[in-house]
Amino acid sequence: MPAELNETLVFELPCWARAHDLCEALRPRWHSDSYDCGDVVLVAAELRPHADDLAVLLRAVKLWASDAAVALIRFHLDGRSYVLESGIGLLTTAA
Repeated sequence: MPAELNETLVFELPCWARAHDLCEALRPRWHSDSYDCGDVVLVAAELRPHADDLAVLLRAVKLWASDAAVALIRFHLDGRSYVLESGIGLLTTAA
């Protein structure tokens, strides 16, 4: 993992049930926990010290989002916000 990256990603989910499901999906590989912030539930996941861990974590979240029918997930890394697209909107449109 590059030294300049923060060690924690924070994902925003709309409800406690989805946040719990994401934590359960991540826990075999990453330490993760959820925090209820009123309008949104945050899931924090700690990166492991592997060079490709960020990419592996994001792929795992993308696969989970697709399975959970979540089209978009906002996440935060190093003080910046990003949006991860699961691709389910593209599959629905194309079908």
